[in-house]
Amino acid sequence: MTLGEKMKMLRMQKGLSQERLAEQLGVSRQAVTKWEADQTTPSADHLVALAGLYEVSLDMLVNTSHTEHEEYKNTPKYNPILRANLTRIAIICQAAFLNAAIQENPFLGSPLWMILTVLPLLFSSVWMVWNLRYEKEKKQRKKNTQIELLYCLLQWAIALFGFYTKHYFPTAASLITVCLIYILYVNPKYMNRQLVRKRKNKV
Repeated sequence: MTLGEKMKMLRMQKGLSQERLAEQLGVSRQAVTKWEADQTTPSADHLVALAGLYEVSLDMLVNTSHTEHEEYKNTPKYNPILRANLTRIAIICQAAFLNAAIQENPFLGSPLWMILTVLPLLFSSVWMVWNLRYEKEKKQRKKNTQIELLYCLLQWAIALFGFYTKHYFPTAASLITVCLIYILYVNPKYMNRQLVRKRKNKV
């Protein structure tokens, strides 16, 4: 594996676009494209910055041996697919349990209702917050926290509207729609989190 191929692999594992990476490094997108195509080599300063951004040692970044690459790829800490799955599941669970909590139920307010709806809802909400730790950049993490808070407030507002108006089906449809928009559009565009697979023909 060449240096350019390794740089591209690490960038994709982080869920970063070339534009986003270029912005963080203070270079042009064309520069990143040339690095990953092995047309040019990053400066020493940029290599150090890349190693820090990708959370790997400088030696691991520049060492193109197959063995070291395999060791990195199999390390659970750097499993971007697992991270994306955990984040996506937490978001979906929160929406599902929120919908379940507002449905007409003869056990409403009882301990059984608390166990089956409120506790799972609380757990999934905490799980969503816990997943914010994957973002290492403090500024982006703060932004993600604010966006996720707004998302949760919106979902709660929709749920409360459905609970008091008894319009359960439109409420469920709205919760699902907002959840999908959050996963498919808001997360990759504003939160630096790629929760769905990109098409292979995209850079």
